[in-house]
This record gives sequence, structure tokens and C-alpha cells, in this order.
Amino acid sequence: MKGLILKDLYGVKFQIIGAFLIMLLPIVIMIFGERNSLFGVGAGIALMPNGLLNYVVITTCSSFLLNTLDFDERSGWSKMQRGMPLSGGKIIGAKLCTMGLVLAALTLIFLAANVVGVFVHGLPIEPAVAMPICLCMVQTMALSPTFAFGYRFGSKATTAAYIGIEIVLAAAMICLLLMIFVGSIGAALRVIAYAGLPVLTAAVVAVSWITGKRAVMMIDI
Repeated sequence: MKGLILKDLYGVKFQIIGAFLIMLLPIVIMIFGERNSLFGVGAGIALMPNGLLNYVVITTCSSFLLNTLDFDERSGWSKMQRGMPLSGGKIIGAKLCTMGLVLAALTLIFLAANVVGVFVHGLPIEPAVAMPICLCMVQTMALSPTFAFGYRFGSKATTAAYIGIEIVLAAAMICLLLMIFVGSIGAALRVIAYAGLPVLTAAVVAVSWITGKRAVMMIDI
């Protein structure tokens, strides 16, 4: 499975690195730029530029992983790997592991950037830490079923599926963050939100792995 993971990483590394470098200047400005004009509207609102940049970079860079499905299909690799001693679980598991590695790296980058912003701008520590972690889990829930969907219906259907899932999850995430950091949500509900999101993410990944494993085995050789 290590070879499958490396294949996918090598296939999209220039796309991910290129997109990240394009966004590097906004990231530096986010960390060190002047932001005094925002402090009059409250800490939750002042953090929103960070949240927007976190969301754009994490979702954009990780979404390039969907291109690996198209690469596999156009090159004939999807059918070729079915003739190898690889189970459907390992094939879809490699996609999910690659996704996890990319999202973990992006999350760590923005955790560091946001924490630096806390010391530079005096922004609240809780949302600065929670945003990239929550966005990572939301993106995991968007990408995981899309991989399974792509194996079942072909790579051409993945874009529509991903966009639909992403819109629903992004809307839900925005509402949740607004309730937590701008509204007056109680401590109990905050704990439920923080505890429930990892559980929901794990459930989505597990279901995606099971359905993806079956979808891979249905590919005609």
C-alpha cells in the first residue's frame, strides 16, 4: 500500500505545492500584516480573514487528490491494479491514507500560522486552534465519500459529487463556527460540537472505506 500512497503523492505534488506557493503571500500577510482596523468589531469577527484563508488553502490543495482518480482511469491503472494481488480495501485505503497525510500537513501548517497570529495580533487562541482542525475534518468528510463515489461511477462524476458535498458541509461548518465564536452557545453545546465532529468524521471515513472497497471490486478488468 505504501507504493500506492507514493504514486498518488507524486501525481499531485506539483499541483499542491504550486497552489500553496501562490497562497504563500496571503498567508504571510495574514500572520504579520496590520489588522488594527478589525479589532473594533470583536475578536470572533477579527479572526475571519484567517478562517477564510484556512478554508481556501486547505480545501483547494487537498481537492487536487481527486485528480488521482482521473489519472488512474485515463492511464488504465484502475483496471491494471485489479489484476494485482491488491484487495479493494488496500486500494481505497491508500487513497484515504494519502488524503490523511496531505490534510495533516496542511492542518499543522495553519495551526502554526494561526498560533503565531495569536501572539502577533492577540487573537483568541481557541478559534485559532479549532479552525484548521475542524476544517480538516470537514474536508475529510467531503473527500472520503467522493473517492468511493468515483470508483463506483467513474472519475467524471467525482467533481459534481464533491462540489455538492462540499457546499452542504461548508454551510454547516460556517453556521457551527458562527454559533461557537460569535454567538452565545453554551459550554455544553461547545463540548458536544467538538466531540461530535471527530466521531462523525470517523464514521464517514469508515463507511467510505467499506463502500469504496466494494466499488473497487466491481471495476471490470
